[in-house]
Amino acid sequence: MKEVISGRFTPQRKAIGVNDKFGNVGIKKQQGSTVIKYDSLPLDGRTEYRFFEGSSQRNFPLSNTGSDGNKLGVGNTLVLERAYLSIVLFGEGGAISEIEVLSLATTNANILASEFSFSIANSEVIKQVPILSWLPQFNKVAENEVNTNFEFDTQVVIPPLLEYVATLRLPAGVTSRDAFLRLTVEGTGAIIAPRTTF
Repeated sequence: MKEVISGRFTPQRKAIGVNDKFGNVGIKKQQGSTVIKYDSLPLDGRTEYRFFEGSSQRNFPLSNTGSDGNKLGVGNTLVLERAYLSIVLFGEGGAISEIEVLSLATTNANILASEFSFSIANSEVIKQVPILSWLPQFNKVAENEVNTNFEFDTQVVIPPLLEYVATLRLPAGVTSRDAFLRLTVEGTGAIIAPRTTF
């Protein structure tokens, strides 16, 4: 007899389950969506980058969090499934001149040797992931030589109205004029659907 797995655990089910525990039982009635959030900070010599903290003060193209900043609005949630880093270079007039992805050949060694952590409501939920693990040589899910998109083993859910901060700790500061370090996080989520879902 063939074994059938009937209770496949999906990111949607994880989001609903976690939000139910917080009393957000309406999440299951919101519109399912792919949610992508990013934030960019200047490469100004600091050794700790706290992405999304204060991001409501940074407009497009530096951040897409809007006025909610580092909180998701009512009825919104995100299952943190993937993340990646890039370097955004600005030219004359504030226009983006180049976007550089991580690589052993072109990225500053102090960025590659950094560690990533993620906190929700001051609780660390992802702890000290080496950025080298995001590169294709060390990334167990990389399907090609340029894949620097890191997939987390555990699906962490960001509920609405709770502050979240991603921290990148560098062994030494990196300074690059007109360059910003950008963190992008993405995954399955829910967005407010006041009328109907599609």
